[in-house]
Amino acid sequence: MPLSSSFGLAPNLEAKFRSIGCVFNPGIVELTRSLFVDLHDASLPAGGRRVDNVAYGTHDRHKLDVCIPPERGTPIVLFVPGGGMTGGDKSFYAHIPAFFARKGYVGVAANYRLAPEFLFPSGAQDVASTIDWLAQRPDVHGGDPTKILIVAQSAGAVHCASTLFDKRFRPKHHDSIKAAVLMSGVYKITPNHEGGNINLYFGNDSAGLEDRSPLNHVDEGSVPVVLTVAELEPAFFAVSAAALMEALAKRDRRPPQLVWLKGHNHLSPVLNMGNADDQLGDAIEEALRTFL
Repeated sequence: MPLSSSFGLAPNLEAKFRSIGCVFNPGIVELTRSLFVDLHDASLPAGGRRVDNVAYGTHDRHKLDVCIPPERGTPIVLFVPGGGMTGGDKSFYAHIPAFFARKGYVGVAANYRLAPEFLFPSGAQDVASTIDWLAQRPDVHGGDPTKILIVAQSAGAVHCASTLFDKRFRPKHHDSIKAAVLMSGVYKITPNHEGGNINLYFGNDSAGLEDRSPLNHVDEGSVPVVLTVAELEPAFFAVSAAALMEALAKRDRRPPQLVWLKGHNHLSPVLNMGNADDQLGDAIEEALRTFL
């Protein structure tokens, strides 16, 4: 039996992604979204409620969506979406906070400011502001402000890594963060990085990028981290995850959990989360629960 899992990705979708191969561009983003848009489950548990576009700051992008289960005092799961540093929106992932609400958590999805108008370290600062808002406003969301878990993907994972590791961008309520799942991020930033808009956000100066790379600040953090990579995404994501895995293993004196997602492309793991046949969401929730 192969040591891999599609975690419930439908065979027809896996076949589609395999036919495309390890390529990722704006056209594939739109194609992948179109394949999942009718599959999303945004239902809430009985007695649950949803509040969208709650302001956590002063900018128009400082908004979050909150899915609240009927129980009070539950842990909080914050989802930070990707978008290539210049785009993306929580509205594409309305199903994810709903999924965590059905699991008994306060589910949250947050936006952040975008390049090229806002550059490093705006994304990390916005993630930190979101965490502080969640820790300070249990009157709004009803969750436990001392138990915050993070799931972040692509550019969202990059910003979260900066927030988790780099003490310059640490939220005031850093101790409330119990664990994070970083999905397909880039953690060592180099000049002319293959990731397209990476250097648009971080800059292209070699000396400055050493200081700005989340990987080079791992020792400043302590939050447990789970990493994921997808089989059918460009290889630089796996190279970056491997480098972060090595740094975390040295920091914690044991390797972090690393999940290899068979048959998935860069976006499909989060677009499939919580859908009818999805198993990855359940596995992530079970992993996060161990850190509470």
